[in-house]
Amino acid sequence: MTYLQNHTILSSGDLDEVRESIKNLASRHDLDVKGHNAEFNARVAAVECDDISLMHVAFGNSRLTVESSEEDDDGLLLYIVTSGAGVAQHCGQELEFFPNAGFMRDLAAPVSATEDNFSAFVLRLSKDKLKNYTRSVVGEDVELNGLRFDPVIDPTTPGWNVFCNTVHYVAAALDGPLRELHNPIVTTQMKDILVAQCLSLLPNSYQDIVNGRTVTEVVPYYIKRARDYIHAHADKKLGLADISAAAGCGYRGLQKGFMDAFGITPMAYLRVVRLKRVRAILMAEPYGKTVSEIARQWGFTHMGRFAQDYHREFGELPSETIRKHG
Repeated sequence: MTYLQNHTILSSGDLDEVRESIKNLASRHDLDVKGHNAEFNARVAAVECDDISLMHVAFGNSRLTVESSEEDDDGLLLYIVTSGAGVAQHCGQELEFFPNAGFMRDLAAPVSATEDNFSAFVLRLSKDKLKNYTRSVVGEDVELNGLRFDPVIDPTTPGWNVFCNTVHYVAAALDGPLRELHNPIVTTQMKDILVAQCLSLLPNSYQDIVNGRTVTEVVPYYIKRARDYIHAHADKKLGLADISAAAGCGYRGLQKGFMDAFGITPMAYLRVVRLKRVRAILMAEPYGKTVSEIARQWGFTHMGRFAQDYHREFGELPSETIRKHG
């Protein structure tokens, strides 16, 4: 079956051309065809669904090796295999490919794979946008740490089957009756369905929160010490050495502990705490100070980067926060 037939971007046997097309749509993948007589004829199709991309890639009757390095802290690629087989190494786990199986690739980590006669839907997602969507559902008062998805998805779970059916439905609708509609309301609804099901049905660190279940997570005592130290001294000049000394552990243990507990590094956690302190002041009373003055008070010296971090964390600019709560 040819998926997204009316949205074909490329059909080619030129390996370099295919690499460039996939790099522009998803991320850099170093593809190599194995076997002297291998038949390589790739097809790439893609359609925008509001602000996320739904693609389908197929590589013909060939065996490929794939190498892709880490390149994007925010990006995720969700694969739904439609044909073929293979195996990949990603985030310390081995992932097997077969029809209807799925796996989540975090673009912050490298991947290597071998694929035979492979084709798949690929959904390009943003952690920040998924986080903002979660906040819109559960409210701003809920603590949201870094978003993590399990790379391996059990294809026998009902949730995965529901999600796969939704992707097939959205692809068929956008390729068929909705192809000429060009209605942003409809495409936004399609996007919302995919995002909501991705967060509620696939194993991830927000799943319990989105589904209204109580989250209980055991945090090691030394990570609690580091967390409390950060909150108590967020207005001071802090480095990794200071936090590590307060926790009573080495750098490596601190980094791993924060990634396991919160999904982000200690310094990224500190940045979020400081952003929340700035936001609290902007929502209450800036006391005649400018946004730049308040940001610098909390350690943000580059205003452009501060504005980007603020928007990424809260889904709005500092000026919008003042306008809403002023």
